[in-house]
Amino acid sequence: MKFGTELQAHLTPEWRQQYIEYEGLKTLLFSMLDKKHEYLENYSDNGEDPDGINELFDHSFFEGVMSEIKRINIFYQEKESETMARYTKLTSEFHRQLELLHQQSRGKETSDIKGKKVVAIHPAKIKKLENKIYDKFRMAFSEYYLNLILLQNYQALNYTGFRKILKKYDKVMESKRGKKCFATHVRGTYFEKSKEVEKLIELTEKFVTNTLEKGDRNQAMQRLRVPPLSGLELHEHSTTFKSGLMTGLAAAILVVVILGSTIQDKIKTQGAVIEADGIPALVAFRSTFLLFFFTVLISWNTYGWRNAGVNHILIFEIDPRDHLNYLQLLTVGMLFLFLWGCTLVLYIFSPLVTPSMKPETWPLIFFILVFGLFLLPAPIFYYRTRFWLLRRLFRILTSPLFDVQFADFFIADQLNSLTTVLLDISFVLCYYTTFWGEGEGMCTRPSVWYRVLLALLPPWFRFAQSVRRYFTTGDAFPHLFNAGKYFSSILVVVVSTVTNVLAHKDGTTILLGYEAFSAYIFFACLSTLYAYWWDIKMDWGFLDHTSTGHKNKYLRDELLYAGGKKFVYFIIMGLDLVLRCVWTINISMSDWSFTHKQFIITGTAVLEAFRRSVWNFVRLENEHLNNCGQFRAVRDINVRVISEDQKQDEVKDNDSDEEDDMKVRKLTSPRETRHRSNSGTNNPLNPEPSTSEPPTEDTGV
Repeated sequence: MKFGTELQAHLTPEWRQQYIEYEGLKTLLFSMLDKKHEYLENYSDNGEDPDGINELFDHSFFEGVMSEIKRINIFYQEKESETMARYTKLTSEFHRQLELLHQQSRGKETSDIKGKKVVAIHPAKIKKLENKIYDKFRMAFSEYYLNLILLQNYQALNYTGFRKILKKYDKVMESKRGKKCFATHVRGTYFEKSKEVEKLIELTEKFVTNTLEKGDRNQAMQRLRVPPLSGLELHEHSTTFKSGLMTGLAAAILVVVILGSTIQDKIKTQGAVIEADGIPALVAFRSTFLLFFFTVLISWNTYGWRNAGVNHILIFEIDPRDHLNYLQLLTVGMLFLFLWGCTLVLYIFSPLVTPSMKPETWPLIFFILVFGLFLLPAPIFYYRTRFWLLRRLFRILTSPLFDVQFADFFIADQLNSLTTVLLDISFVLCYYTTFWGEGEGMCTRPSVWYRVLLALLPPWFRFAQSVRRYFTTGDAFPHLFNAGKYFSSILVVVVSTVTNVLAHKDGTTILLGYEAFSAYIFFACLSTLYAYWWDIKMDWGFLDHTSTGHKNKYLRDELLYAGGKKFVYFIIMGLDLVLRCVWTINISMSDWSFTHKQFIITGTAVLEAFRRSVWNFVRLENEHLNNCGQFRAVRDINVRVISEDQKQDEVKDNDSDEEDDMKVRKLTSPRETRHRSNSGTNNPLNPEPSTSEPPTEDTGV
């Protein structure tokens, strides 16, 4: 593997800008080689390299190398100092808390670190509190240890990068100055010779083993270390097979559903055409379809985040040892879409398969299966992930009561795009518990209070979270302004409900002498423009007027997706605006039948789910780059420890640099031909700048 690719694969995303600019130095090196041979073509007849010719061209290269060494040294020293102070703080805080607990267990009134009096605790509670302290510090030291691994990898990757780029210099320039520079300026530099991180790793392992795990080293190392990537790679093959199998089955059952729907009206039993009530089935099937379609879109998001280096695992505070990757998410989504398709086929052919059972029973069975499995407390079917999501949903339901974390408001944002699912669930519960077989009209009336409540819940969750963030931080901007955005969404729901109730009641939309429908249009447009501006400016970080150098006009300096192609981001901005306006289709449905409205609602719900998925890409990219949400994780623990052997000069440079060797041969071959044809001449280098001044511009690193 080429080192440039290896560097990108192993670097810590949050420190991306702090690593050696290997590709930049390599580009500068080959640019310098071009200038050198161009100079030799013009000013040397025999093609030989006079003494000192390289010095005319490599000034900017070595200047860039020295600048990189200085920058990396400063960053490494800062991080090393932080980790040393962190270890002292963790150990001292652990002993302080235990000592405080022991004093309380002896019935003594003591003081905490702020001088506040702490009363004695009943001995029966001491053991429970002690276990909580141990659990808290096990997690803290686990995070700290993996942060040390990060820094160790940073140290090794940069050392290897300097060794390889300077060795490449000697190779392409036919010189030994690179080796001399490495020995003089890289060997012995602080980030290379410092052993403090290794000492801290040993101290942490000993402390966790002897103190937190009572001498059980196996248990200690199991808590500290991330599972090796090789094990994950072996497991990935089976996961890939499962995801491919489920995708193929889901596609096949979709074809069966399409074919079955075309002949549904021709299915007969006892000579009569079977007419099922299709609307309840449509709503019930739609609710589950949207959930699993959204799961597939989330797997797409996860794949994009992973490839772009967006550290979503730590942003969401997911356990790095036990989480679903994009292939597993795809497998789950496609598995249930396949089961969904099978259930729909059974519904279509129910007059032939189950003639004595109402066709609407099949979507109810699948509905109960899906939500029963999601809420099942048994430790099966990714129960850790299910429980993590349930805990997050509980925090969202009780938004004003808890501090808001990034995962909380991110999931609440997803709920704002799944309002149709919430309304469908309420319809299913209403229809199958009260009006089964008697029509669905009562369950869809605009005056049904719980449907209005469910439509208000998603924007209320985000409104409450934003207000809570304001009281937590004291920052009116952006939190109160963000709350205003969701308050405008609440107004849209209220005005829309009033308009529909009036129209359903007496056929008019006049309220207090004003046209309620006009008010709905006004608030809907206001909410759409407000939300769109917030998307591009606050959530995505675009229109950044403080951008350094304005490299990407109207966007931001760094773009991670699609190779940083700006037109892709402009397409996303336009697509977001168009899809945010799909609510206008609902205005044209006033004279449509209820059945036609449900099909249109299904289409707009799918478009909104897709819009949210695209929004997710850029939202997490911005969070990763700018930490604008103030919840950003500062460490990346999904790394592989680079062995010490990679830091030795004796390691063979199997970099697969065939492309670089081809570049060298291409650049040197014309000069070698000239040397053979003009070997009898001698035209020494003219040092006068007025007649033979070589190119001297510094292309930078």
